[in-house]
Amino acid sequence: ITQHGAFANRRAIGHGALAEKGIVPTLPPPSVFPYSIRMTSEVTSSNGSSSMATVCGATLALLDAGVPIIAPMAGVSIGYVSTDDGTGQQLLLDITGTEDHYGEMDFKVAGSAEGVSSMQLDVKRPLSIDVLVAAMNLAKSGRRVLLEEMKNLVNSSSRGAIHDLTPRSRPKDTAPRVEVVTFDPLRKKELIGPGGAVLKQLVDRFGIDLDLSQDGRCLIYGEKMDMVAAARAAVMELVADVEEGGTYEGTVIEIKDFGAIVELLRNKEGLLHVSDLVDDLDSYSHPEGNYGVVKEHLSLGQRIEVLCTGVDPVQGSIRLSRKALLHRKF
Repeated sequence: ITQHGAFANRRAIGHGALAEKGIVPTLPPPSVFPYSIRMTSEVTSSNGSSSMATVCGATLALLDAGVPIIAPMAGVSIGYVSTDDGTGQQLLLDITGTEDHYGEMDFKVAGSAEGVSSMQLDVKRPLSIDVLVAAMNLAKSGRRVLLEEMKNLVNSSSRGAIHDLTPRSRPKDTAPRVEVVTFDPLRKKELIGPGGAVLKQLVDRFGIDLDLSQDGRCLIYGEKMDMVAAARAAVMELVADVEEGGTYEGTVIEIKDFGAIVELLRNKEGLLHVSDLVDDLDSYSHPEGNYGVVKEHLSLGQRIEVLCTGVDPVQGSIRLSRKALLHRKF
């Protein structure tokens, strides 16, 4: 709706579509970030490209919201003017309304520092390929300048929440929480239970909502992060399997001189080798050797988060790592 109460015209819709196409390629897949995203851009006045400004503003909003975008995006418009006899010509960066009116080209280009995600070209007369190639190169330089300014802006104004155009580590506290658990679709009945008893118990116990799909995905929705995390652990205990690359919470049930035995889902046990527990094992000096190193970092009954680095396809033995998980977080 416009400021006069009328519906948006085709021009506004088209500019919005252009900005949307510039942002969508950087959004994470639903398997990584299972949220619906609504972006609203209100341009009160402009003397330049409102769609390209929207791309920049949308990137900053996504970073602030904690959306793990693939790369920050920016957009800029390129103009072109020439003399009547063709002896003089000039490309213009970030054209104003007057330059758009009297110029011969309005070339909007959005993308990251390295690639293009969307573009729109308006010309008043045919132009050569050389002009377009030069415009693309100028647009790339312009995007890099804009991204550098955006980086300086968030570094100085976000109080450390956003650094160098990397998103917040997690959504804001005001955002609803969503977690995803994938499992073998054949185990869906174990999560539902007889007459839906297990499912209802989970909902009542943790104050969350569950959405099950036919392909073995369980979406867990809730307002409180701790309750959603607890519900995720309960769901995984019921239906999830230990897979390579997955992160799990387990209990230390035995400490050996070569590492620790960690109990995971449904009494499955995995080996956390001492070399996968700490960095630079050779630099540790303990009178009890590796056994002392393990005891120094772990205790019986301790709940720890680990990364599964491998599952033997024949014997089913599970290899775990604490060190790799810490590296991945930082």
